[in-house]
Amino acid sequence: MLIKNTRKLLSKKEQIEKMVALPAINLEAEEADRFITYIADQSVLKNLARIYRMNKVQKNIQGLGFGSGKMLHRGDRFDKSKVKKEFVNNRIQLTAKKVKGAVFISDDDLEDNIEQTRFKDTIMKLVAAKIGNEIEGAGYMSDINGPNNSSFDEDDIRTLWDAWRYQIQNDSNDVTGSATIKDATADFDLSGKIAEQDGSAPYGIEFKYADMLKALPSKYKRVGLNNLRFFNSDVVTQDYFELMKERNTNLGDQAILGNVPHQYGKVPIVDCPLLPLDLDASGVLGGGSYTDSILTPKGNLIVGIHRALKIESERSAFDEGTYWVYTMRLDFAIENVEAIVMTEKLTHG
Repeated sequence: MLIKNTRKLLSKKEQIEKMVALPAINLEAEEADRFITYIADQSVLKNLARIYRMNKVQKNIQGLGFGSGKMLHRGDRFDKSKVKKEFVNNRIQLTAKKVKGAVFISDDDLEDNIEQTRFKDTIMKLVAAKIGNEIEGAGYMSDINGPNNSSFDEDDIRTLWDAWRYQIQNDSNDVTGSATIKDATADFDLSGKIAEQDGSAPYGIEFKYADMLKALPSKYKRVGLNNLRFFNSDVVTQDYFELMKERNTNLGDQAILGNVPHQYGKVPIVDCPLLPLDLDASGVLGGGSYTDSILTPKGNLIVGIHRALKIESERSAFDEGTYWVYTMRLDFAIENVEAIVMTEKLTHG
């Protein structure tokens, strides 16, 4: 977990391991025994990512392989010229970037609440949820060199990194290779949603999850299918279940009753509500109605953390309240891009 107990956070200012730029907020006073909150932590990917602790601003993760060429040769044809002498190195470099934000708690809000500690705790839970949501958005859609960079505001933290989606589409190396990218509008028999039928129900049904599994190199499936994950919006998962309900089978009956587990075959499906549903064909946010589905081993996504979230408070007599300032340094990477199959340009709903 990246969020620690919020009461400890308030009493000891302990660090929590998330950060994002937040606007200053001033909450109206609520009754001491009841708070109405509207922010839920919907982040999922960051909690399933592998965490690398960074003692310095930069940290290298080394991948080692032999590259191309055979190791073994016929004994009667083998000589020193065929000795495998060189290793191929893939270096993943994490470079932590700083993000910063603050919230403001007014004296009036505290004075109007009898249980002041509980009120602070509720505010911190709101802040933690907001931070988690924005970190996940940055981890997936940030780009420096991609199509979204010019459309982000200059103070948007998504301009700091080429994050997971960009890396999936653009990274390659001599040790593992590159990710497999499938186009939902062109690379399947039936274009469109994660599950489609050709109109002659219950026949002619295509599950794109199946094609994604076939496209993943077999060596990554040998560790066990339950080690893999499909990551996509919960809306995409619902499209899958809705089509299963159309099938005149026992599985279709179970889907109607809500008894079908969130998985395709033996591979769990993880709902990620924050994955965008409004991408255009080039991957630009807000430009269309496409989304993605990703198949990869759990822990293949990386969050590099140089500084766990530092929280400092500053009392302001002039403003009659306290500022809580947050700073953190982090980066995003992928350990092995070849172990990823991404289907883009999925329709939904």
